[in-house]
Amino acid sequence: MKAVLVVAGFGTRMLPITKSIPKEMLPVGDKPVIQYAVESLVDAWIKDIIMITSQQKKALEDYFDKNYELEDILQKKWKTDLLALINKPKEMANYTFVKQVQMLWTAHAVLQVEPRIDDYFMVIFGDAIYPPTLFTEMMANFAKNKKPLICVHEVPREEVYRYGVVKLDGEKMLEIVEQPKVEDAPSNLVCNGVYLLPKSVFPILRDLPIDEKRGEYLLPHALNVLMKDMDVLAFKTEPFWDIGSVDLWMKANAKIYQDGKLFE
Repeated sequence: MKAVLVVAGFGTRMLPITKSIPKEMLPVGDKPVIQYAVESLVDAWIKDIIMITSQQKKALEDYFDKNYELEDILQKKWKTDLLALINKPKEMANYTFVKQVQMLWTAHAVLQVEPRIDDYFMVIFGDAIYPPTLFTEMMANFAKNKKPLICVHEVPREEVYRYGVVKLDGEKMLEIVEQPKVEDAPSNLVCNGVYLLPKSVFPILRDLPIDEKRGEYLLPHALNVLMKDMDVLAFKTEPFWDIGSVDLWMKANAKIYQDGKLFE
């Protein structure tokens, strides 16, 4: 199975920091945000990773590539511990980088990888840190049920208006309602940006109308269509760490500093 990491956005919630530094490259503890996702994918035996990037994200590609000069310096100085640290990211997995030329949001981003997908694939957003065993648990569920999965977690009822809220029949997904009023929300379970999807989602993405209010192509809209064609299961997990704003990024670093870990 392949994993698609969506990392093309401008990171506007974190400007001016992200004017030149991709938000996915900001450190949490001693490594960048995106490395947490890659390590967890590799632990789940997912080693073919496609990153949907953009013109301003060259630092991402550099991080997962070879740096001949730096490696040579570390080798000559016998700093083998540091050499191993900088080599680990590029050796963990097989990477492909695909550029999203126009920033038309999630559905458009995922559509860019269609020629590289031949079966089920995982979609993840690179500005979050997920529970370290999440992808392993998802793969175990998929091995058993062979059905698409959408990760969800609980939020306080009064906060549902911020999210895509899911309507369920048992584990079966019926609908994702985008940013509903609190009184209209079908549950307090929200999508958290991790999906295990079939290749058959691509024709839906190609025919998806643009969201008139936001001027974007939204992945949840495509998933609502997919749910009409086949069973899609909700996969409940604990909340992730959102690193997409300065205050949340600082909270994650404070948690690492105080406890040495992000999850219990």
